[in-house]
Amino acid sequence: MPNTEFKIKIINFIEIAYKTSGDITTALIRDKGPFSLSIDNNGNASLSGKAGVVKFSVSDELKEYGADFRYASIMFSGNRHGMITYKASAGIGATITVSGVLDVENLILNCSGLLCIAARALKNRAHMIDKSINASIGR
Repeated sequence: MPNTEFKIKIINFIEIAYKTSGDITTALIRDKGPFSLSIDNNGNASLSGKAGVVKFSVSDELKEYGADFRYASIMFSGNRHGMITYKASAGIGATITVSGVLDVENLILNCSGLLCIAARALKNRAHMIDKSINASIGR
């Protein structure tokens, strides 16, 4: 599984956690301390850290791997710049280990939940106000 595909899956799993419990998931991601995501072969997932625990299912998302999926364990740590580093091990046929960085702002602005829609609106708010003012004064 290429690193980019794995990043997409991680983001998808975090989005599912957010749909299950947005408050705790947001607190886990925003906290500067480490947090982890564990998934067993039945698709039972747990996102946990100092801010709490979110338990959810990703069994539908794992069906594409069939009997080859055994587990996934991902350790995350945030930094001051809004980036999250991760190191993951997964048993999918063979054991794979990958590491990388996720951009938290990009993650939030690209997910599909209600909070994500609001975040996109806030990010573009100044531009929309300027556009509205310019339109009303005939520029």
